[in-house]
Amino acid sequence: MQHRLLLLHASRASVDAVAEFYLHHAPELKPVNILDEGVMGCLRRQEWPRAITGLLHHIQRAKEEYSVDAALVTCSALGPAQMQELRAASPIPLLKIDEPMLATAARDEGPIGLVATFPSTVDTSLAWLRHFNPELKVQVALNPQALEALLRGDRTAHDAQLLQTAELLARNNISKIVLAQVSMARLADDVQSKTGLETLESLGSSLAGVRSMVS
Repeated sequence: MQHRLLLLHASRASVDAVAEFYLHHAPELKPVNILDEGVMGCLRRQEWPRAITGLLHHIQRAKEEYSVDAALVTCSALGPAQMQELRAASPIPLLKIDEPMLATAARDEGPIGLVATFPSTVDTSLAWLRHFNPELKVQVALNPQALEALLRGDRTAHDAQLLQTAELLARNNISKIVLAQVSMARLADDVQSKTGLETLESLGSSLAGVRSMVS
């Protein structure tokens, strides 16, 4: 049986990566993509009510007009409190794309390394990790220039900067690396090869969660 899955994006950096993965790896799911870059601005300014209202509008519309069965929120900058509020008002099941990855990462004894390119993602990723494991120690590496390069279409510069950031982070006596955004997921093998550390990404780890929502 085929199910319609809403892929709800706040950044165009996530659209192709997520849509292509689900089309290739989950033929039983029919993706419906909605992008609202205005939500990213709200998240950057920490205007949580406006962001949640905007996302909920798209979820409700997708349910009514496109008959979606569940939604995968691909934006990494929503914390546990925001997702709880969004779920409480949603007419369909929701999963934030990095929830399964962060739950797995939080089971580590640490310290672990967190790589991010969107500043708002750092606080929310830490909130999720400590939601799952309050005692977890985390080293953070933030490189917003890498995301800027990706958004202007310079994937080569993005990848080079991200790998360099991960290599520097790996020198800090960490046990593994967590790639905080789905836009980095395709580089997980390269990061692991460069650093010699287990590298977690949110794209592949989200699929089991999505399937459980629609089963």
